[in-house]
Amino acid sequence: MDLTRNKIKSLFESNRAMINYSVTKEDTDMIILCKKTDSYILKFDCRLQFDSFLRFNPFTIQLNKLENFVYDLIIEELKKYYCNDIGFVIKDFYKTDYSFSQEITSEAHLEEFLSEFYKCLSYYEQEVFPKLLDIKFLADYVGSVPFDKQLEIVVGGTYPVTLFKKIAILKWGNHPRYEEYKNGLQTFIKEDFLEPRYEKEAPLYQQGFDYLITHLENEPNPFYK
Repeated sequence: MDLTRNKIKSLFESNRAMINYSVTKEDTDMIILCKKTDSYILKFDCRLQFDSFLRFNPFTIQLNKLENFVYDLIIEELKKYYCNDIGFVIKDFYKTDYSFSQEITSEAHLEEFLSEFYKCLSYYEQEVFPKLLDIKFLADYVGSVPFDKQLEIVVGGTYPVTLFKKIAILKWGNHPRYEEYKNGLQTFIKEDFLEPRYEKEAPLYQQGFDYLITHLENEPNPFYK
């Protein structure tokens, strides 16, 4: 079945489920679905490939309050490693066997595919997005895996700042894995000092880590003032 981005865009724009979303075309095969509120900015992207293959990629959410607090705790030299988006795979919270990556073979198939997406989106709108504004819920999500599996949870940014963000979330959410993550990252940084290729970066990693931990352990929790 031959599809076009204009057709997919039009279908999104005409569906009531997308009334609060902007729909734009980017690059050669991507359609961006974006919702902005006072509390967060949410983005999905849908890719159309080979004229018939549709795929929803992981979505990202920018939690304005959280990101403002985290950004203030990153020393200037490490801000280049920071990113204000948290990434989620659609099935992180929505349990289904339905695949959101398929070759579309007919109009009926396309209708089914989008209908399943709208059901998923409705669930996230009602059950997940509001909870992500709760620091304890977010800390439970980040802390759902031990430190040695921390790469399974994506909170944006690159090493070491992505771990700074996780540690801050765990601390502010009073999660028991805080010490585990703090000690795990400190071990990583000590190992960086032994690597000649990190000769310049390692001292900055340690400086940034010390600044973060000192603040987290001596200043009031900004979510419970």
